[in-house]
Amino acid sequence: MDAGKKILLDLLTGSLRFVVPVYQRRYSWGETQCRQLWADIVTAGRHPERTHFTGSIVWMQDGGIGPDGVSRCLLIDGQQRLTSVTLLLIALAEYAREHPENLRFSTDMLIDRGYIVDKYATGEGRYKLTLSGDDREVLHSMCDHAIAPDRPDHANMGSRLETNLDLFRSLVAAIDDANVVWNGLQRLEVVSVTLDQDRDEPQLVFESMNSTGLDLETSDLVRNYMLMGCSMAEQKTLYEDYWLPMERVLGNLSFDAFLHDWMVVTLKKPVLKGRVMYAEFKRFAADSSLLRMERTRNLLANMLEYAKYYAAIKGVAAAGSGDMNVDRRLESIQKLVSTVTDPLVMYMFAAWKRDRVSCDGLLRMLADLESYLFRRMICSVSSNGLNKLVPSLIVRLDSAEDDLAETFAALLITETAKATRMPTDSEFRQALLGENLYRPAWRCKYLLAGLENYNHPKDPRSFSEYTIEHIMPQNAMAHAEWRNMLADLDRFPLLVNSLGNLTLTAYNSELSDGTFEQKKNRAVGGYDSEYLSISAELHDALQWDEQKIAQRGARLADLALQVWVRPTAGEQVMWTLHNRNARQGEREQNAVDFADLCRRGVLAAGDVLESCYAGVTATATVTEDYRIRLANGEIFDSPSGAFRRARMLETGEDKQVNGWTVWKVADGRTLNELR
Repeated sequence: MDAGKKILLDLLTGSLRFVVPVYQRRYSWGETQCRQLWADIVTAGRHPERTHFTGSIVWMQDGGIGPDGVSRCLLIDGQQRLTSVTLLLIALAEYAREHPENLRFSTDMLIDRGYIVDKYATGEGRYKLTLSGDDREVLHSMCDHAIAPDRPDHANMGSRLETNLDLFRSLVAAIDDANVVWNGLQRLEVVSVTLDQDRDEPQLVFESMNSTGLDLETSDLVRNYMLMGCSMAEQKTLYEDYWLPMERVLGNLSFDAFLHDWMVVTLKKPVLKGRVMYAEFKRFAADSSLLRMERTRNLLANMLEYAKYYAAIKGVAAAGSGDMNVDRRLESIQKLVSTVTDPLVMYMFAAWKRDRVSCDGLLRMLADLESYLFRRMICSVSSNGLNKLVPSLIVRLDSAEDDLAETFAALLITETAKATRMPTDSEFRQALLGENLYRPAWRCKYLLAGLENYNHPKDPRSFSEYTIEHIMPQNAMAHAEWRNMLADLDRFPLLVNSLGNLTLTAYNSELSDGTFEQKKNRAVGGYDSEYLSISAELHDALQWDEQKIAQRGARLADLALQVWVRPTAGEQVMWTLHNRNARQGEREQNAVDFADLCRRGVLAAGDVLESCYAGVTATATVTEDYRIRLANGEIFDSPSGAFRRARMLETGEDKQVNGWTVWKVADGRTLNELR
């Protein structure tokens, strides 16, 4: 590696031609960054006695010097800065052509010195900077048009390049003296870092230089890690065959969110986001005996497969599942906004595509998951425990020998931890009848739409144009007609937002705060002409009092138990799961040693252990380094070894006894019970 201070423009005037590799992210600077660069340049231009340091440019020569005398260099870091300066140079070249008077620079000078292109070169070698992807042709077109305005401009009007070029054009046109900009550009300093092809690892340098940056996403680092170590030809193949198709499949979805969920499915454990996730990915990617190219290809192929699954479960129209019922169920789950379970849904979807579960089985699993999530929401159970539950469910499903849908149902109903258990029918029904169900509004609409669509399984309604209607209005107490319907006015706050008083309508503003009779008789949208099954009681009711609200609420709550059903599983899978859990629990218990109890705070240094074995009255203490010291000073690592020695000292018998069951603490519990 060779590093030295350089004037930025000097890098563009020599024989170097910079090429952005395909693994680099696209040009992404916005207006804020461009205006900051402009301000720095103007400040330097107005103070000729100073220069301005603007970061580093890291590059590596790709092969030797070509027959045209040009060195092709891979731009490892500095793309955003170098591209923005190039856009500003184009803006200056255009300005100089239209306003040549009183300028210390000209369009011909910018061209002759090679800041934008090498006018003596042809083909791609003509351009001093070549970007990757679609940006490549856009920037080349801008350069050509700046030099020869009569050439057609093929720039993409929707690109970040075009937007920023327009910004620089306006800034140059508005400044009182364009020479200030030219002066400032000549005072921009960078640290030029040249990597050695044989000695330096570009990825390590790139990570080190971006270790504190906030603008790089994890997916940027992963893409660089996967492709940077390959040859340019291999990079192009892998990028075009795998990475670019992934980006297109995901569309506007977050690549980082997909990457996280894919890692949860692949590693089958909780994965933290950000830099920790990248470090985890590198450890996983390097853990293979395959050659790098083969390992990279296999990983990218797997990621592309799951990217298609992720797009399908997130409802990207172009993806889809291929089954209308599956798409509807996936859409319903996404409306619950429970992204923590997306890895589990992606795993289920992959199991279906890989023929591990039938379409009916997948639909059952998705329905059970939806019931699990929605019941917990209605019962106000926190989702904090799900980040650990989801990967554990994936592990257990992956090793399941029974039917996958049956196993999943059994796993949900046998989950007993408070943070992850599924609410019972009675808990769910009680919450539906006892909670303020109007807020949050999206959850209320989800509930009412789900209840209604239970009666339309083959033709579910979207209700996108519907809003929540309070049958007894929220300001009902301002009207005598509504007050007269309530025996106890103090009960109104409990009734108005209860399940029995809420429905859906496309005519909320029309119904508004009218009396019950007015709402019933309205020609358009009135209750008498309402077709929704959840509003059936409104047809025959003459008044809307607490009794009517309670009766309708009870009916809808009972219906909810049918819509969001608590899963059931057969005896065989329940028995298999019970035995497996028992064996797992025993293995986990036996894996805990004495030092583990101390490290977890169950025991502390100085705690006294007493024998509860008949005929032996030995005592011992816990040491600072988590061991057992007998009364005679001897120290042992295990309870069994310590008790065997204590018994021999006291009785003369040398016989093995399970020390976990015969040592007890002050409250009478044995070490085995603590374990």
